[in-house]
Formats: sequence, structure tokens, C-alpha cells
Amino acid sequence: MLKTALIAAAATFAIAGAADAQTKVNLRFAVGAAESATDGMSLGMRALQQYAQFKSRGDIEIRIFFNTLGGSLQVTEQVKNGTLDMALTDDSVLGSFHKPMQAFQIPYLFGSSMAAWEFANTQAVRDMVEDMRKATGIRTLAFSENGFRNLTNNVREVKTPDDMKGLKMRTMQSQVYVAFMQSMGAAATPIAWPELIPALKTNVVDGQENASTTVLDGKLYEVQKFMSVNEHIYGFHLIVMNDGVFQKLSPDHRKIMMEAARLHSELANARKAVDAIGAVDEIRKKGTRVYVNSPSEKESFRKQTQQSVIDFIATQAGKDVVDKVVAAAQEANRRVYGE
Repeated sequence: MLKTALIAAAATFAIAGAADAQTKVNLRFAVGAAESATDGMSLGMRALQQYAQFKSRGDIEIRIFFNTLGGSLQVTEQVKNGTLDMALTDDSVLGSFHKPMQAFQIPYLFGSSMAAWEFANTQAVRDMVEDMRKATGIRTLAFSENGFRNLTNNVREVKTPDDMKGLKMRTMQSQVYVAFMQSMGAAATPIAWPELIPALKTNVVDGQENASTTVLDGKLYEVQKFMSVNEHIYGFHLIVMNDGVFQKLSPDHRKIMMEAARLHSELANARKAVDAIGAVDEIRKKGTRVYVNSPSEKESFRKQTQQSVIDFIATQAGKDVVDKVVAAAQEANRRVYGE
């Protein structure tokens, strides 16, 4: 009798052990950028990893791949196809997978990073990422700061849109950025990133636009005399996950992953916003003349540039989508500024 009971107990423990083993989750999480000990993106990704492991009592193990599985486009494609579980990507790339996401690139949607963070929590954004999930199988866990883009050039200080007239400006190979430059009377020339510094040195173009941290890290201050912190287009990072992988998680594990992604956002947002200020200060110290545009000056840029870009994006993403995004951004701005 005792022997039978012991056998039964052993079998029960074996079954329980097998069930526990099945709760173990191993996730591969990639980003198309190198790790940094201080960058908000890297710190946020590590915080997500640690939080998920701690809250799941070790059942969720996340392996992070920095700059080894391809750029943002490649890792997003892998998430879509299910060959990668998770990725940190950006909104401009996601526009290639789901056209409505292009609406996030409308210039001067937000008065500040804080307004952009508020916008990310609106119903319009939740509806958009849900539509993307249904259409592509790419689930969005959280948004975080990628940052504002600013203008640099070698000709003059840029305080108003009129100061852009006649400048030869490098842009990414994107019609959105071409339309933005042309709306101010600047000549837009798409040039690949590796060719940018030679093009600036040889006066093929007078200037370019990029995030302040990119200007600093890329040493563009060595070939640019002026910088305007005009904050024309805000970029989001998104943590995305293959929806099939997410659905296979237990309810508890799903909650933990959503919490961990939100922790990433809170940490990355604050750190990257502060780093952007520090980058501008360093660029100024390197000798570039920096002008910080006022809210009223940025409003003049918005009036000059926004509609032409809206008209173009509406042909790609649909007028209804653009209208909803603009309305949600306006409401986010009102909530931040109390207007």
C-alpha cells in the first residue's frame, strides 16, 4: 500500500514538474543598433528583460540581440514572419508594413516629447496598432522615444521657414521628407547616410536634418556651421512582437510582458529626452552655432510645412487615418499644455 502511494506521489510530482517545464518561455528580442551603457534605448531593453524574468520567477527568459540580426526593416520582417519573437523598431519602418503608420511622420504634430508620449496612449493610436496587428500579425507592446529631428546647414542660421529658401538639403529617401523641404523652398536631395559627410564637405548639399544625438554621434558638427533645434518630425520607437507568439503565452505571462514593455517606455523616454539636450550642448561646445527655436517660431514652421505633407500622406494612408491622427495629436497637446 505504501509502495503504491509512493509511486502515485512520484508520478504526481513528475507531472507537476513537466507542467512547470512547459511554462518556461524563451524569447529572442532584437534591435538594429549597437548596445550602449548609457543610451535610453539600451537601458530600457535591459530593464524589460530583467523585469520579465523577475516577475515571472525566472520563467520568462529574454535574449537580446544588438545589431546582429539586421536593421529595423529586417528585424521587423522577421517578427512578421515569426522567425523572431520581438524587436525594437521605428514608426517609419512600420509604414512599409502598414501604410496608416506613415501618418506619424507628419511634421509638427507635437509641441514636445511629452505631448508625443501622451498621444501614444490615445484611442486613435490603440485602434491603429490593433488594425496593424490584424493585417500583419505584428503586435505592438509599447511606444517609446526615438526623438525629434532638427536642421543643420553651412549657410545661415534658420529661425523661420523663409530662412530655408534656396538651401540644398539632404534628406532620407522618403517622399515625406522631400515634401517637407520643398514646402519651405529648399531643394531636397535624397542621399544615403554613408555618403552624407562627403556630400557636405564638397558642397553637394548645404545641410541635412537628423536627431541631435545622431548629429553628435555622426560627428556632423565637423562639417556643419549652424544647427536649429526646430524639432520638425518626432520619431517613435515601438516594441513589437509576433502575435502568434504572444497568444501562446499564458495570461499571466502576457500581463508581465505588457508591464515590462511599459517599463521600457518610461525609462527610455526620460533618458532619451535628457540625452537629446546633452547632445545639443556638446554640439555647441564643438563649435557649431546652435539656435533653439521658440514655440511661436515652430508654429510658423507648422503652418508652412504641415499641410503639404498631410496631403501626400493622405494619398498613402487615407484621409480618414490622417484626420484621426491629427485630431488625437491636437488633443494630446491640449492635455499637456492645458489649452
